[in-house]
Amino acid sequence: MAEMFRYEVPIDDQPHTLQLSGTVTPVRAVAVATRSAGWVMEFWHEHDRGLSSAPRTFQVFGTGHRLPDRPAQWQGTAARVEGRVFHMYELDPA
Repeated sequence: MAEMFRYEVPIDDQPHTLQLSGTVTPVRAVAVATRSAGWVMEFWHEHDRGLSSAPRTFQVFGTGHRLPDRPAQWQGTAARVEGRVFHMYELDPA
């Protein structure tokens, strides 16, 4: 049975690997948002406890910043935080 789970990716110019369960390729975030407290991008994704998990790598990029050279899949754009807009990508989607 699927459930909606929330995940966090720091806004720090670094890739972050998360274990996502019940995912299909590519991951499709249901929604994204940012929190200025702690500089974090949150995303919501359907999770299925009955399926195995797999490592997935995400990174957040600011508008005007260079995007990844390697294969990447856009996951969402969040509303402004302190005048900035951020975009989350899954890196090397299978």
